[in-house]
Amino acid sequence: MAQATAMQYNQDYSANSEPKKDIAESVLRSADRSTKQATGVSLFHILTIGSIGASIALFLSGKRLEGIFVGLWAPTFEALKTASDKKRES
Repeated sequence: MAQATAMQYNQDYSANSEPKKDIAESVLRSADRSTKQATGVSLFHILTIGSIGASIALFLSGKRLEGIFVGLWAPTFEALKTASDKKRES
C-alpha cells in the first residue's frame, strides 16, 4: 500500500514540474474570492447559512428526513472553506 502511494505521489509531483492543478479547487477558490469582494462574506459561509435555514424550514414543514439531510451540508461547506484557505496559504 505504501509503495502504491509513493508511486502515485511521484506521478503527481515530479522534481521538475509543479503539482497538477486541481480545476475544481481553482473554480471554488475563484467563486469564493469574487463573492467575498462583492458581498464581504465568503461564499461558503453563505451556503452554510442557507443550508441551515433550508434545513429548519424543511424540518418544520414536516419533511423531517429531508431537513436532517440538508442540515448535514453545513459542516461540509465549512470543511470546503477550511481546505480552500489552507491550500491558499501553502
